[in-house]
Amino acid sequence: MNEEQQSFIKRVDHASPDKVIVKVTGREGIDLSPHSHSCIQLVEAVTGTLRVTVCGREYFVPEGYACWIPSDVKHALTSHNRRIALRIFYFPHDKATVNVDSFSVHYVSPWASVNFRFIAGHGPVIDFATNDLYTFCLSFFYTFRKEEQWVELPLRGIDAATPPPLRKAMAYIHTHLAEDVKLEGAAQAAGISPRSLSRLFSDDDTTFSDFLRYQRIIRSLELMADNTMSLKEIAYDTGFSTPANFNRSFKMVLGIAPSEMRRRQRE
Repeated sequence: MNEEQQSFIKRVDHASPDKVIVKVTGREGIDLSPHSHSCIQLVEAVTGTLRVTVCGREYFVPEGYACWIPSDVKHALTSHNRRIALRIFYFPHDKATVNVDSFSVHYVSPWASVNFRFIAGHGPVIDFATNDLYTFCLSFFYTFRKEEQWVELPLRGIDAATPPPLRKAMAYIHTHLAEDVKLEGAAQAAGISPRSLSRLFSDDDTTFSDFLRYQRIIRSLELMADNTMSLKEIAYDTGFSTPANFNRSFKMVLGIAPSEMRRRQRE
C-alpha cells in the first residue's frame, strides 16, 4: 500500500459520520493490503470484475454488480482483468437499519446504475450541509441493499483452513480449466486417491464437478469483462465441450444466459 493509498484510507476513517465519500478509481484502488473502515463501503464494478476477500473467504463480483462491505470488516480487493473501473462509496452505518452487517453482492439494474452515476458526479464528498442530497444518498444505498437482486458467488475453497491436498487439487483445476479435467488427474496432482479427494470436496460442502463448473463460470465472467472474445470462444477457452453446455452451466450458476449477461455489460 503506497503513501497516497494510506492517506486516503486515513481520510475516510477520520471523516465525520455525516459525510458520504466518493472515489472513482481504476486499478490504483485495488490490490491493497487487508484493511477495514469504520463506515460501510459499497463498491460498484463498472468495468472489469473483482475478487473480494472478506474474513478469510474470497468472493467474486462480476462486472455490472456491486458489493456491500459492512463497517469494521477486514477486506481486500483484487482483479484478474486488464481493465477495471470502480465507483466506491463510503457512508455511515445507520444503527436503526437491521440486516446490514453481512457482506453481499447485488446486480446493478439500470435504475441503480443511473443513481450511482448521479451520486458519483457530486463527489468526492457529500456532507450533511447539502441536506437533500446527503439524505437521498443514504436512502438510495439502503434501498439498493434491500431491494436489488442478491447473488452469492463465493470462490469455494479459497480459505486458510483448506486441507493441503484439497488446495493442491484446486490449484490443479485452476491451471487446467481449459482442458478436459478429470477427478483422477486432480487426485494425482494432490497425491491422494480419487475417493479421498471426493470426500474432501464433500467436507467443503461441494463436489468435484460443481467446483469445476463453478470455477469455469467465474473465469468466463472475467473473460467476458475483457470483451475481446466471442461467447463461443469463451465457452471453449474455459473447458466446455460445446457452447450449449456453457449456456446451461452459466444459467445454473447465475440464473441468466451468457448472452443476457453480455447484453447487460454493453448497456
